[in-house]
Amino acid sequence: MDSLPQELIDTIIDNLSLSSLLSCSLVAKKWRRRSQQRAFDIISFSSEGEVNRWCTDIPQDPDGISSYVRFASFYNIHSWDEPALFGRVLKNLTLLEVLWVFETRVPDELQGPISRGEFGREIAILELASSYCALTTMLSLILSLSKLEGLIIGNHEITSEGPLPTHPVTPQRGPLDILWLGGDVGGVGEALAQSRFISSNLYLDTHIAGIEQLIVLSSDTLVDLKLSSRRFDHPERQLGAKRDIGQFVLNRSRFPTRALSRVFFTS
Repeated sequence: MDSLPQELIDTIIDNLSLSSLLSCSLVAKKWRRRSQQRAFDIISFSSEGEVNRWCTDIPQDPDGISSYVRFASFYNIHSWDEPALFGRVLKNLTLLEVLWVFETRVPDELQGPISRGEFGREIAILELASSYCALTTMLSLILSLSKLEGLIIGNHEITSEGPLPTHPVTPQRGPLDILWLGGDVGGVGEALAQSRFISSNLYLDTHIAGIEQLIVLSSDTLVDLKLSSRRFDHPERQLGAKRDIGQFVLNRSRFPTRALSRVFFTS
């Protein structure tokens, strides 16, 4: 086995199922690293106990298993007995690129470490779906991610409004590739507008406060704009929402330049 070229070994490993990867990592040293990279590329946590076991069993190592994780998801963790665990595991995942949080509380106790950028430095995609935390905690998390390219927030429960973080968006950050806001998201739209977030692609529910400001802020770079009126169950209300936003978008005087090429309305 050790006589095989590394390129061939990597090709073999890349075509194995997840169940075979762990066995493959025990074959030989030349097989271990690639097998572990593939096996731990995506991880998920559905309980605080799983998070604790990861932090206990997998040490933070710039060349070890923790550095192989690119996509991490947390789901159905409604409370934390030890809130610091959420921060510990994110700090452990030094090269994490995608963070997905579903029906999970983001601990407000971590707002300080979050705002100082103590973890998540490589995260490019952040999705918060039916999760919950204070608005200040959410904004601190978003603003701390200097490499963020995509932000997706749906039905996020704001547990507390409070004053917004004062630190600005990282100056070197370019426009997001995508900003998606849907469902009940409280004052998130207005907060993002106040923080001057811009995006090349906007997908917004028409009832969300702050969407006009977000459209104006993104006017120089906006390519696709998709607006949904699914929140309005009555056809006349849907039509009214589309008409109001449509008139706003077509008012060219509000846009200094026009990169916008497509506008979509969905019900």
